[in-house]
Amino acid sequence: MKKKKFVGLTALLPLALFEFVSLPVYAEVTDVQTVDTSIEETSAECEVIYKSTYDFSEEIPKYPELEVMASGYEGVYDGKSHGITVDCKTEGATILYSTDGKTYSAKKPEYTNVGTYVTYYKVEKDGYTTTLGSAVVKIKEAMIEFDADDCIVFYDGKNHSIEMDVKTDDCKILYSEDGINYSSKKPEYKEPGTYVVYYKIMKDNYKTVTGSSTVTIKEKDSAVNNNRQNNNNQKNNSQNSGQVDGNADAGISRVQTGDESHIFFYAVLLIASAFGLLKNRNREEKRKL
Repeated sequence: MKKKKFVGLTALLPLALFEFVSLPVYAEVTDVQTVDTSIEETSAECEVIYKSTYDFSEEIPKYPELEVMASGYEGVYDGKSHGITVDCKTEGATILYSTDGKTYSAKKPEYTNVGTYVTYYKVEKDGYTTTLGSAVVKIKEAMIEFDADDCIVFYDGKNHSIEMDVKTDDCKILYSEDGINYSSKKPEYKEPGTYVVYYKIMKDNYKTVTGSSTVTIKEKDSAVNNNRQNNNNQKNNSQNSGQVDGNADAGISRVQTGDESHIFFYAVLLIASAFGLLKNRNREEKRKL
């Protein structure tokens, strides 16, 4: 009898386990669906409350502004150093400088050579809003002072070239006969003709100067003929001047001599007239007697 009872219980055990497992699984699925719905509704309610209740702008501190004035520099190269100017009227403020806008220091950058330079600045003080900005330093090229003259001579068998007088010190002067290929050797010419010499004057931080002048060498025969012509002209002028002066003197003498003769003639006429009148008067008196 005992053996049969054990077998009966064993046969019921699988059925009991199946019922036990099925019921909890169904209940768990139902609970998860309910929780998902409630979470969505709760999130929506929280979002509405958050937007309508909190204003973080009221929590951001409002610091006063620093009174900062900044200016750049622009001028012609003068060999001196130049930088931007930054001034803060608020006492105790710290002014920092940078050449890249990233790394700042208290040393202000200054520039000497020609170019355009950007300097960034930062002004800060505890309890104030930090001020950031930038300014420009612009240095222009200076002008080279010089004189260039043509050369005009008569052939004398010597070498001649253009005249250059550069007043700016330490300049580099280059010459060319075609305006393309330059060298430091200045061209010189001896034979008659007209020659063009190109020049280029350079110096760091100065504007390069380019130009040209001419060398004119006239033939020697022309010079001799010109000298002879000049001498002849001078001689002729001297002779003409002498003739004019002589004629003028002769004219003056003639005028003076003529004037003296006329004066003497008039004097004689006056005396003769007086004598005639006196004689006629005597005759009239004798007739009356």
